[in-house]
Amino acid sequence: MAAIYSGIHLKLKGSRTPWEDKLKLARFAWISHQCFLPNKEQVLLDWVSHSLIGCYNKKLELSQGVLAELWAYLDDILHSKKLQNLTKERKTISLRFAVAQVINEQILESVSPDAPVKLSTLLSCCQGILSSSMLSVIYTTKNELMVDLLNKLSLLACSELKSQVAVLRPQLFEVLLLTFDHYMLVQRQQTNPNRIFRQVTAQLFQPCLLLRHLLTTRAWAAEDNSTVRHHLSREIRNKIDVLLHSGIFLTDHFSSYKAELLPAKEATGVKRGPVPKALLTPVCVILTKLSDTEFYDPSLHFAVKANSLPLLYKISLDSYCKSGANQLVGFYMFSRFVTCLGLSKEKDSVEIFSKSDWSLALLALENLLISTLSSDIYNVAVDRLQDGEAQFHFYRDVAQLLLNHPQQSIPAWYRCLKGLISLSHLIIEPDLDKLVSSAWVDADCKDARVQKAQDSLLSTLLQTYTKLRQLPSLFQELLSVICKPAADELRQPVLSAGLLRKLCECLLELPPNQVLEICNMIIEKCQSCLIPDVDGKDNIALKLLSLSVLLHSVMFNMKSLDNTTPVPIVHRSHRLMGGMLDDILKPLLLLLLKGHSLEAFWLRKVCEASLLFCYTWVEINTIFQIHCSKYVSPVGPMEEWDCRILFPGMGLEDCCRITNITSMCSSMSQLLLELLSLQKMKKIIFQTDLSKDANIEASLRKAASYIVQSGRGSLCQPSSELWNRQISRVDDSTYPVAHWFLVTTNLGVMMPFLSEEDLSYIADLVMSTVLLQDVSIGLDDQETCLSVSTISRHLLNSVLLPEMPTMHSAFIQCLLKRFIRFLCTCEEGVTSKVLQYLENDAMWIGDQKKDCMSEAICKTEEASPSWKIMETAAQEILTSAKVCSQMTISGSQFESLMDLLKVMGALKPDGMTPADQSRCFLLLLFIATNLKPSFDSEAVKTIEQLNETYLLLSSLQSGRNFGSVLKILHASDILEAVMASLFSLSSKGLSSSIENPAWLHFLQTLQNFLKGLMQVIIERKISTRLNLEKFTSFLLKCDVSKEMKSGQPLETWSPGSGQLLVTALTTLCQVIISCLAQYKKNKQMVETLTHLLEEVAIILGPVLQSYMKSKYCSRLGPSFFVNSVTVLLEAELTRRSHRTTEGDDAPKEPLRYAALYKYFNQQLMKELSSSERPLDFLMSALCFMKVFCSSAVKTRDRGLDEIIISIVLSLRKLLSAPWVSANDICSLETYLKNLIAELTASCTTEQFYIIMKLIAEGLEVTNIWKGNHRDVLSAVTLIRVLVSCSLQGDCEKAFWYTAPQMITALVFLIKEASKELALTSLLTVPALETLTVLLQQGEGILGNPHHVTLTFSALLSVPLDHMPIEDYYSVFHATHEVLFSVIQCHPKVMLKAAPSFLNCFYRLVVCIMHQGRQKGDGEKGSIAEFDVILKCAQLVQRMYTHIASKTEEFTVFSSFIVAHYVNELQKVTLHPEVKKHLTEGIYQILDLCIEQDIKFLNSSLQMGVKEVFKELYNNYTHYHKSQRQGEEKYTA
Repeated sequence: MAAIYSGIHLKLKGSRTPWEDKLKLARFAWISHQCFLPNKEQVLLDWVSHSLIGCYNKKLELSQGVLAELWAYLDDILHSKKLQNLTKERKTISLRFAVAQVINEQILESVSPDAPVKLSTLLSCCQGILSSSMLSVIYTTKNELMVDLLNKLSLLACSELKSQVAVLRPQLFEVLLLTFDHYMLVQRQQTNPNRIFRQVTAQLFQPCLLLRHLLTTRAWAAEDNSTVRHHLSREIRNKIDVLLHSGIFLTDHFSSYKAELLPAKEATGVKRGPVPKALLTPVCVILTKLSDTEFYDPSLHFAVKANSLPLLYKISLDSYCKSGANQLVGFYMFSRFVTCLGLSKEKDSVEIFSKSDWSLALLALENLLISTLSSDIYNVAVDRLQDGEAQFHFYRDVAQLLLNHPQQSIPAWYRCLKGLISLSHLIIEPDLDKLVSSAWVDADCKDARVQKAQDSLLSTLLQTYTKLRQLPSLFQELLSVICKPAADELRQPVLSAGLLRKLCECLLELPPNQVLEICNMIIEKCQSCLIPDVDGKDNIALKLLSLSVLLHSVMFNMKSLDNTTPVPIVHRSHRLMGGMLDDILKPLLLLLLKGHSLEAFWLRKVCEASLLFCYTWVEINTIFQIHCSKYVSPVGPMEEWDCRILFPGMGLEDCCRITNITSMCSSMSQLLLELLSLQKMKKIIFQTDLSKDANIEASLRKAASYIVQSGRGSLCQPSSELWNRQISRVDDSTYPVAHWFLVTTNLGVMMPFLSEEDLSYIADLVMSTVLLQDVSIGLDDQETCLSVSTISRHLLNSVLLPEMPTMHSAFIQCLLKRFIRFLCTCEEGVTSKVLQYLENDAMWIGDQKKDCMSEAICKTEEASPSWKIMETAAQEILTSAKVCSQMTISGSQFESLMDLLKVMGALKPDGMTPADQSRCFLLLLFIATNLKPSFDSEAVKTIEQLNETYLLLSSLQSGRNFGSVLKILHASDILEAVMASLFSLSSKGLSSSIENPAWLHFLQTLQNFLKGLMQVIIERKISTRLNLEKFTSFLLKCDVSKEMKSGQPLETWSPGSGQLLVTALTTLCQVIISCLAQYKKNKQMVETLTHLLEEVAIILGPVLQSYMKSKYCSRLGPSFFVNSVTVLLEAELTRRSHRTTEGDDAPKEPLRYAALYKYFNQQLMKELSSSERPLDFLMSALCFMKVFCSSAVKTRDRGLDEIIISIVLSLRKLLSAPWVSANDICSLETYLKNLIAELTASCTTEQFYIIMKLIAEGLEVTNIWKGNHRDVLSAVTLIRVLVSCSLQGDCEKAFWYTAPQMITALVFLIKEASKELALTSLLTVPALETLTVLLQQGEGILGNPHHVTLTFSALLSVPLDHMPIEDYYSVFHATHEVLFSVIQCHPKVMLKAAPSFLNCFYRLVVCIMHQGRQKGDGEKGSIAEFDVILKCAQLVQRMYTHIASKTEEFTVFSSFIVAHYVNELQKVTLHPEVKKHLTEGIYQILDLCIEQDIKFLNSSLQMGVKEVFKELYNNYTHYHKSQRQGEEKYTA
């Protein structure tokens, strides 16, 4: 056969063989083992390479089809397994350099649809070459080819990214990333930095910047490949950044940059000349390339430049200006880049900037300024003393440029100004008036992003001038700008919500004199510039209003006077208030009395300003009087409590006229009048005795009614407008919100003086608005913006509403009316007597006035008529429930009902009166028993409504006045009515949704309701026996019980009714069991309850047996049935135990349903680990198994050994199941502990040995080698649970006898699991936790120290690096806990094992120092990650403290502990928060050091470390030691 194929080589080279045959032979030769050629693979690779090169060199003429086949053949070779095997075997195989040249030449041409070779084929070939270490040398050894390939691929990627229509090729970006990787390797091997610079700037600089810009700004579409979008684009951008850093800003180039950038006098020290090939003008080269209009499209050129300059500047700073070095070089680089942007006074290019260019330029400038700030380029003192203020003058030029060409609609414009202020306020100060005008007063910011940027700028401005104590000068400029002639009349408010909060902070930091100076300036401006000329001038009136808002904001947010305020400040405040009264209030109020037309715009604004000035003066004057006894009001004490309080200094007649005039002006004026009226009420209440004068109380009632009724007309219409709580933003649309906010927040003041009509109006308004839907509110506005519905919800959910009984009761009456109105419309022709009884409010209100509705009075024989009516209504509800006469509601009505139920759910039962609570309970009981949706197909809706109703009924049971309900309804009647109505609903279609999770949730809610009501019966001793007997009788005689006992076919049952019956019986059993424990001394009660329990168990057992055999219970999954069987078993055990106490022969009698329990237990153990189960099912199953084990012991079951073994095996399988997570195990641990405790408490020594043997099988290391990791986890968990149980007698001795072997096994497991990082959270951490528990419980028991010291070798193997943050904390915490257990519980071991202990602890210290170091922007993690690091630092601090407390063991090692700490501290710069915790810990160790230790450290530490120690010791002496000595001085 070999002879047949020996001529292939000649045929491939022969000219007579057709190319199609050559290709077939070549393919056959590559894959065939029967073709023998010397060095066959190299021969075939050379042939295809020669053919391709010859074709493109015009030496061979090939058809397009043959050419495409040749490329495909080369591609197949490059990606073949045969070539990969040759590479692994290290056989030499090579490719010609000309192939790389051909690929580079053809890449861009292959994009054309007419190209003979597809781009995908070329890219695949390129990828194959670069992926092979042998073949990639054709690029890596010839740098020009690599650079050319990278250039071509970058241009190709740019062309694809420019087109938003074309779908991106992932293959192109994968090859591009691979090429970047190879180029970076080649670049690092080059020794000529100038050559690298020229190559990068000549061929790669422009394509890479364009590519980076397009990747960053691309509007990614849904059809774009996710790998390209999320991974490849990010990696390529990172590679470009590295390429620019290593290619353009090398350390060797710094002298060239310095020589070019610095002026001649600054660069005298730069060596020029001896190196002939030095770079002359690198910055000029970079900027020339960026400004090349031929390479970049005109539409992209400026955008690429603007995006690239900040990146280049940041890279240059990282290379040359770290830690504040070479500041001047960094500055001149900044100035050249800013000039390149066109932002220079020397050019007029800014005049022709378009809006988009302005936005790009300002964003670039912002990023440049951010980099300048972060690198500390600008030092004011150095710039002034050494550089002739070169930086300052340039920054001034930039600031002037920005202010001369304001761009108020671009957020970056504000951020640039903020950056300049952050550099130095002196840069902006000469143009402060321009800044205040263009960026504050005259800026029209409606866009949210612009508003946020403006607030940030102005907040920085306020904060800066506050720190400089020059805020009055800033306000001087602000007032000048406000008062100058404006271009238009309508101005934006001076203070936004965010700016007002910042002003409040700043005013609290200022000294009082400066705040008063600001107030005086505002008053002076009003008096001198505005008030004399306001008559008839709209713009002056607007300015006056602005200043009134400003003065109001300042005075309401400054510090109040008090008795500690210096007298000069009090006198100055007195003069300020007097000047405000004489110079502003009186002139403005007199102006209002001149009789001008109220339709005039200027007069409405003057009214608003006058009232705001009045309100500010009255409020501040009152506060000063209350808090400062030295302050004397300018108007003296008030003798009459009329409207003169509102307008100080005016006569009674004038005050009345002013009130009439201002009330008709505007919504803002109306709100201010309400605020003044409220202030009047507060002054009267504070300064008078209401009981002495009836006229005063009448005045208060009138004022309260005025405040409430003023906004009645505006609140009649529903509104969704938002108000930001600023008084300047009150207009016709926001007035309802502001008025409602005023009313609700001051209800506590007005409540005693409101009439029934006012209370009813407020309650009705809350009810009407609380269900309104809010408009969408942004995240930034959620805390500040309000709507009417939001305010109502806040009031409803507040803790203050129940503290206002009349208001609370009024709202409940309103809610009940709404319910009754709704129920009356549910079904035509239905008029319920219940609703008629509950609707009659006149009688309720009358009784409330007489205070007849307390629970004490309703106990008397002569109850009020209202209670008699309520009893009648209760009986009607019971009657309708028993006859099952149900009203129906439609789908739309259902949503309304659910909304009303949610409103009732917000009420607090403890705040209700007995009558209110009774009416609410009756209404909800009526809804629960008489209402159902009319759409049978939507039974889930019925379940939702029932669930919500019974939740509310359960909530009302917890109210302190619930006893009043039980005076009109017997508890057993309520229980019977509830169950009767539910049985009826279930038979009418409710059972169709029992598979829905909502049904099981409802059953739990129902169970809570029934249990709660029965508990109330027991706790209040309300005919306990009678009620329980009656309810038990009802359940045993109901139709559902009869059907189940009749033996009817299972298919005829209503599954829902059966589950409801099981729920009721189970709950009744639980309550009787708890009641037996409470009444165990009452023999008659115990006898009755035991009999009841037996009757219930007799029916519950068959029901459960039958139900589990039905088609509705094919699986035991739901915890519902498990809980029911558990309760049945507990009931039988309880009945047996009480018979035992009576001395009967009952203990010999077996359990009635023993077979059921045994079968159920077997089924549970099968299902525990068969497949994934819900967590609640597992918990219920473990509870049943505990009770079942207890029953086996009590009944002396002969198969107890088998039960114990089967349970332990089931637990092993459960914990080793792959679907059981670590969180699940944590949740199940309590239930496991209870079950194991029950097993061990009742077992013999032999049985305990069996348990131990079954558990210990999983601790063998071979399980890890075999991959049985879950078996190991199961054993480790069971050991931890077992050791947590309180073992007694022989079991305890047996366990601790084997404990050393368990510790040894755990140590080996930890060492083995630590070899694989993936097993950290699965095995290492649980094993460490188990080891911790063993050490803690073994205190005083583990006698051999060796068994304890074994743990140290395990801790040294635990990995602490390169893991997710969640695993990091769990490992760190587990390691710390093991160490803590050793030091706390085994002190004798520490006498000899302290060095080993410290070695383990040192690993934690080193690890937290590495994780807690200060990180750059690229390394910073999330806030959650930093919180974890802080927790770990606290653990280290805690361990230092414990070590310091063990002076006997560690005094000798204290100096070494400190030496280790400072050695590690010298290597890193810690985050301040982390350093704080570690420092506090090491101070405790320094407390152990004596003088000789300090001398030893000073003499033995190395130089750099010694400086760190000296700083640490000085801080210790200054802060910690002195404080400790001070405490010791006063310690006995």
